[in-house]
Amino acid sequence: MVPPQPESDAQVPNSAVSAHILLRELREVARALPTGLDEVSLGARMLSDVRSKTGFDRAVVYTYGDSDRPAPLTVMGSARVRWDVAKENPLVHQVVHTRTLAVATGSFTDSAVGSRAILPLRLGDQLIGVVAMERSAGSWTAAELDNAQSTIDEAAVHLDSGRLFSEVRALATMEERRRLAREIHDGIAQEIASLGYVVDELVAEERDGEQRERIFALRGELTRIVSELRLSIFDLRSDVQPHTGLGAALSSYVRQVGASSGLTVHLVLDESTDRLSVETETELLRIAQEAITNARRHSRARNLWVTCRVNPPSAYMRVADDGRGLGSPRIDSYGLDIMRERAGRLGVDLSVRERRGGGTVIEIALGSTHDVSVRSADSDSLRKEHDRGDHDSDRG
Repeated sequence: MVPPQPESDAQVPNSAVSAHILLRELREVARALPTGLDEVSLGARMLSDVRSKTGFDRAVVYTYGDSDRPAPLTVMGSARVRWDVAKENPLVHQVVHTRTLAVATGSFTDSAVGSRAILPLRLGDQLIGVVAMERSAGSWTAAELDNAQSTIDEAAVHLDSGRLFSEVRALATMEERRRLAREIHDGIAQEIASLGYVVDELVAEERDGEQRERIFALRGELTRIVSELRLSIFDLRSDVQPHTGLGAALSSYVRQVGASSGLTVHLVLDESTDRLSVETETELLRIAQEAITNARRHSRARNLWVTCRVNPPSAYMRVADDGRGLGSPRIDSYGLDIMRERAGRLGVDLSVRERRGGGTVIEIALGSTHDVSVRSADSDSLRKEHDRGDHDSDRG
């Protein structure tokens, strides 16, 4: 809906009022849509509608957003192949420059089999993404492709609204996390540190040996709390950036935890040059942070194994420790609930199990685990890597 044009400058609302009006309208639209404004659900719904009209075997939605590098949004179909949607690809080049679909004989892996097509995801004259689809046998009729394109065109505005909504939500969340980090740093962290100085003076003045030991223990507890607060501040400030990505953010976080907690951390990163969406990478980072925090605070572990493999639109993450295992959940423990809630937003399941040899293993797989393992390791070597995480003896 196009808002009416103001008749004069005096009638133009200020930016805060404009934002308020738009947000209220956005809320009403989100409530009216069957899948709300979740861009992944909207993409899956679009692919389902396209599939009913074209009968593809595999398809994936890529969105460009503010970057020339497409980010996979959602995939449908089994035995997914690695799609080539670089702008240098002749099919993609045709779509980018003509805003019309491109079709070729052959699959994305075997030019002698099936058919493939790339259709533009357009918002007016703007190309906001592409839909790549494949049929293992036979080709599409012109009517099927026209119907598919019409369905994609109808869904484009919903998808882009979902993308914009996700960006607004991510920005708001990021700002709130930074605000909390500032408040913790400038407030309670400083106050507890000041208490530490007071306790130091008490230690210096105390002459009774037994009382002195008690004060020493109190000083140690205050030091532990300050260290926890500093790590919490680091948690809140850690973010996935458009120019760095999940691997860099996770690596920085794991190094900080290893240096601050005394844990020996074993990190495996295997990232494609392609990127997941920033929102997806952020959810994966938060799940890893929560899993690592739980291990650091409660497991009494000496070793922590963190594995992250990304091959868009799939990803695999694993956090394992050699601590005391799951045990009975604490009443005030919300870590697993938070991780499951985040996994639910990604549309995947979170696996939590005992580690062979003692400890806990937390795993999450987005898409097919085969997709993320074949890039640099075959199934056997990936299994061996997992076995090491399940059987490694304690190392100091």
